[in-house]
Amino acid sequence: MTEAGLLSPQVGIALAFAYGLMWLFLADRAGRLGLVSSALVHALAAAMVVFPLLVEATTRFKVLSGAASALGLVILSVAMLLVGWRQRLRAVAWVAILAALPTSLVLLAKTGAIVPITLYLIALGVATLWLGHSRGWTGICWPVALTADAVVAGVTLRALSPDHVDAYRMALFLQWSLLAVYFVSVAVRTLVRDRNVALFEIVQVAAALIIAFVGTSMLTQATGVLPAAIGVISLAIGAACYVVTFVFMEGRREFERNLYFYSTLALVLVVAGLALVAREHWIAAVFAVLAVIAVGMWSRTGRLYLLLHGAAYVVAASFASQALRYGAWALAINPVGPWLLPSVAMLVMLVAGALSAWLAAARPDPVGGVLANGLRLVIVVVLVWVSCGAVTGVLAPAAAGLADRSVDLGALATLRTGVLAVAALVVAWAGRQARFREWTWLVYPLLVVIGLKMVAQDFKFSRPATLFMALALYGAALIIAPRLRRGGDKARVTWA
Repeated sequence: MTEAGLLSPQVGIALAFAYGLMWLFLADRAGRLGLVSSALVHALAAAMVVFPLLVEATTRFKVLSGAASALGLVILSVAMLLVGWRQRLRAVAWVAILAALPTSLVLLAKTGAIVPITLYLIALGVATLWLGHSRGWTGICWPVALTADAVVAGVTLRALSPDHVDAYRMALFLQWSLLAVYFVSVAVRTLVRDRNVALFEIVQVAAALIIAFVGTSMLTQATGVLPAAIGVISLAIGAACYVVTFVFMEGRREFERNLYFYSTLALVLVVAGLALVAREHWIAAVFAVLAVIAVGMWSRTGRLYLLLHGAAYVVAASFASQALRYGAWALAINPVGPWLLPSVAMLVMLVAGALSAWLAAARPDPVGGVLANGLRLVIVVVLVWVSCGAVTGVLAPAAAGLADRSVDLGALATLRTGVLAVAALVVAWAGRQARFREWTWLVYPLLVVIGLKMVAQDFKFSRPATLFMALALYGAALIIAPRLRRGGDKARVTWA
C-alpha cells in the first residue's frame, strides 16, 4: 500500500513497525505462559519483520536518517532483549543479537552514520555483557564485542587513508569509547559488586586496549599529532589500577584473579601513557626507577606480579634508552664513520638493571617456580647485553680508535671477544651462589656466541697478533667458565 501510494511512507512504515512489535508482544506472552517454542517462533517473526523494515525505511523510503536508524536499532534491540531477559528465554536474546548485528552493518555501509551506529554496537556489547552475567548467558557477549571491535578497527584504518585523514578525531573518540565503557563495566562488577573478573572481560579489555593504543599510535604517526591528553588519562587510570591492586586486592586470596587483572592493566596503561606523553630519555629514566621499585617490593613480599612488573619495566627502559639497540651495534655491527659512545640514558638504565638483578636475586627459592626463574633470567639477559655493549662502547676509542675517530675493525673484534669472554666468566662466577643460579644458564650460550662472532669477525678482520689474543681469551673462557659453573652446581647440591 505504501509503494502504491495509498499510504504515505511515514504512516506505512509506522504501521509496519506496529505489526512487527505485535509479534514481539505475542512472544512475551507465550514466554510468560511457559510456551518456549511458541515464544521463539513469535520472536523470529518479529525479527524478520522489524529489522529488514528498518533498513528499508532508511535506505529505500528515506523516512529515517542514519542517526535515527541507530536510535531505531536501540529501541528494537532493547525491546527484544528485554523480552528474553524477563522470560528467561536465551533463544530470544540470541535472535535479537543475530538480527541486530547484520542490520547494523548494512546500515553502517548504506548510510555512513559511523559514529551513531558504532556507539550503538559498543552499547549493545555492554548490555549483553550485563545480560549474560545476570542470566548466566556467557556466550551472548562474544559476537557483539567482536563486531564492535572490528568496526572500530575498520574506522581506524579508514582514518589512515588519504581521503579521510581528517577523520582521525572520530577514530580516536571511538577507540577510547570502546575501552572506557568496557573498563568501567568491569570495574563496577569487580569493585562495587565484588565479583571475579570473567574470561570474556579479560579478553575484551585486552582487545580494546590493543585497538586503542595501536590505533592511537598509528594515527599519531600518520597525522603528526601527539595525543598527550590521552597519555595523561592513561597514566591516571594506570595509577588508579595500581591503587586498586595494592589497597583493595592485595591480601584477598579469593580475588587473586582480579589482582593480576588490575596489576597487568596498570602496567600496560603506565607504559603506554608514558610513551604518549614523555620524551624518550625521560621515559627511560622513569622506567628504570619503576623497575627498581617493583623488583625491590618483590624482594620484600615475594609476590610474583611485582617481579613481572620489574622485568617488564627493565625491558621497557632498555628499549626507551636504546640500550638494547646500542648493545647490538657495539657488539655485532661493523661501524662506518665515527664511533658513538653510550648515552647518559643508557648508563642510567645500566645502573637500574644492575640494581634490579641484585634485588631479584634476594630470594633463592622464589614463589612461582619456573615463571619466576624465567623473569629473573630476563633481567639478567638485559643486564649482560647492555653491560657488554656499554663496556665495549666506552673502551673502543681507547683500544681500537683511529685518528679520524673511527675504529680499527681487527682491534675492535678482539675487544669484543675479550668483553664477552669476561662476561662469561663473571656470570659463571656469580652463579656459584644459589640465589644467582639463573646466571649460570647464560654461560654456554655466551660461549657459543663468542665462537660464532670469532668466525664472523675475528678471522675476517684481525691481524695475527690480535687474533692470537682473541683465541687466548676465548680459550681461557672455554676452560674456566664451565669449571666455575660446575663448581657452583656442586656447591648448591651440597648446600641443599
